[in-house]
Amino acid sequence: MAKLPFSGVAYQCLNECECTMRQIMVSLGLKPLSKSAERKLRDRLGFALGQWEEPYTAVEVEDVVSSLNAHAKRLDKLAPLAAVAKGGFCRSEDIAVTGQLVKILKEDSTIGNLEAAYSYLRELCDRAGTIASACRAASTSLQSMKGKSGKSRYHWYDEFTAVLVGICKQNKIEPTVGIDRISGEPVGRLVEIAAAFERLLLPKMRSPTPQALVKRLQRSLKRLEKRSPGSRSTR
Repeated sequence: MAKLPFSGVAYQCLNECECTMRQIMVSLGLKPLSKSAERKLRDRLGFALGQWEEPYTAVEVEDVVSSLNAHAKRLDKLAPLAAVAKGGFCRSEDIAVTGQLVKILKEDSTIGNLEAAYSYLRELCDRAGTIASACRAASTSLQSMKGKSGKSRYHWYDEFTAVLVGICKQNKIEPTVGIDRISGEPVGRLVEIAAAFERLLLPKMRSPTPQALVKRLQRSLKRLEKRSPGSRSTR
C-alpha cells in the first residue's frame, strides 16, 4: 500500500547512558579527536540514526484520502448558509439558522453591522467551497499514486556503516567483516568497531546477535559499494 514520503531532516542524539563516544574511542584504541572533529562525527552519526523509521511510521495514502474526503463533506454542509447569505431559495430552517448566526456576528467588533455580517458569511462559504474542491482534488491526485519501492528498511544502518568505515580509514584500519568458518563467530575489525558503537544506539536499534551484526554490515557494505562503484570493502 502506498505511503506518503517523509519530509524534513531528522537528527537523533547518541544514547550515552551506558558509555560515552569518547570512552568507546579509547577502548578501541582509536586516535583521539579534536573538539571540532568529535562534533562532526557526532553530527554524522546523529543524521544517520535520524533516518531510523520505526518510531515515525509513514502515513498511509488511503488514510489521507479518507480524511480529505471527510473534510470536503463537512465543508459542503456550509452550502445552505451560503445560499441564504446570497439570497437564494432556501429551506425555512436554514433561513432561521443563518438569521441567528448573523445576529451574533454583527455584534463582533470586527464586523459591526448586519450587512457586514452577511458579507462575512458569504466570504466564509465561498472559501469553504474552494477548500472543499481542493480537498477533493488532492484526494483524486493521491488515489492515482502508485506504491514505489522505497529505501531499504536498514538505510539508516548503511549511513551508520559509512561513518564507521570512515573511522577505519582515518585510523588506517582495514574494515574487515566476516564469520570464522570453524568457530562460527564474527571476526574483523569493522565488526569490533560496529559492536562498540552500537552501544550508542537505542536498544531497539541494535543488532540482536553478533551474527546479525555481521549480516547487517555485509549488506550495508554491498549497498554502499553500489552507490559508490569506486569504493571497495573487505568482507
